Amino acid sequence: MTTISSLMVHPDRLALTWSDGVQSTYPWVWLRDHSHDDATIHPVTRQRQLHSALIDPAITATAVDVQGDDVVVTWHGEHTPSTLPVAFLHQLRTPRSARARIDIERVLWDATTISPTPSVAHERVMDDDDALVEWLLLVARYGFAIVTGTPPTTAATEALLARVAYVRTTIFGGFWEFTDDLSKADTAYTNLELLSHTDGTYSHDAPGLQLLHCLHFDGTGGQSTMVDGFRIAAELREHAPHHAEALRNVAIPGQYLGDGVHLMSARPVFRHDRTGELVQVSYNHADRAPFLLPHDEMVALTDALRAFDRMANDPAMQWRHTLAPGEAMLFDNWRVLHGRMAYTGNRRLCGAYLNHEDFESRLRLAGHI
Repeated sequence: MTTISSLMVHPDRLALTWSDGVQSTYPWVWLRDHSHDDATIHPVTRQRQLHSALIDPAITATAVDVQGDDVVVTWHGEHTPSTLPVAFLHQLRTPRSARARIDIERVLWDATTISPTPSVAHERVMDDDDALVEWLLLVARYGFAIVTGTPPTTAATEALLARVAYVRTTIFGGFWEFTDDLSKADTAYTNLELLSHTDGTYSHDAPGLQLLHCLHFDGTGGQSTMVDGFRIAAELREHAPHHAEALRNVAIPGQYLGDGVHLMSARPVFRHDRTGELVQVSYNHADRAPFLLPHDEMVALTDALRAFDRMANDPAMQWRHTLAPGEAMLFDNWRVLHGRMAYTGNRRLCGAYLNHEDFESRLRLAGHI
């Protein structure tokens, strides 16, 4: 572990030099606001109890010492010193814009490089927390992973979901079971081909992840497709940056019209956070709502959407597989686009949506941040 080799008290800040040579500075007011004593941070809820706005902006320290694994700051005019773990200061030693996503390196893929399919055995996931984390890490890296050997029942599928997080309720309900009966106003409830898409483009907060499990299939066709939307974004940035910019800057409206609702939202195909990092791909040709931009903008956007769509439905970019009973597939709806070939016969699936923050929480609690 990196340790503190020296510290220096300045009028407005504390300066630290770490054992690996990295230098850090922390404003005094920041150190007071982030003290780890029980009066500042509630010992159970971990919520800040200190009224930060009442901290004297000119607060200064009279002494700073390293005591074991902590840095202890004695304040001018205050009786209670502040204690901050060295590990906590080390975690925040390099200033950067706030980031919420888990720091796991993504592996971008196409049809050739996704082999073998990311997968974990059901028995391991249900019995071993390390195997559960292994499954979720595969999803974080590749955008999807299959739990093989899952009993083809709704009860087993719900139990598998419960290992990750609680189920999100939408217009389709919570946990759902469906076939091609058009019980909902969505082509997923037919046996027609579904082009590559993400779900929930009509929702302000599209579902973060989706689990699909085929319970029964007696027919032909029905091959599932997955494509890495982040890989498409990388290809467009390199080879057609004008298309990438259009898909980054122009909001596309999506809608769900039926079943007693008219849901509508709008966001770019490539949504970036304030640091410029790509955080979500959002695209559904079937659910795109009508809109009209000025002529040149509309033509440019149409060209960009065409380029994106062709890549999303290019077999060279897709993972293709006929899901069999026992293969429960969890995928990141903010990254990969999914689809399905037309089929004949009887096909019944079940599954549910999960929130992205709950998936991330599970990995943070396992030590992956």
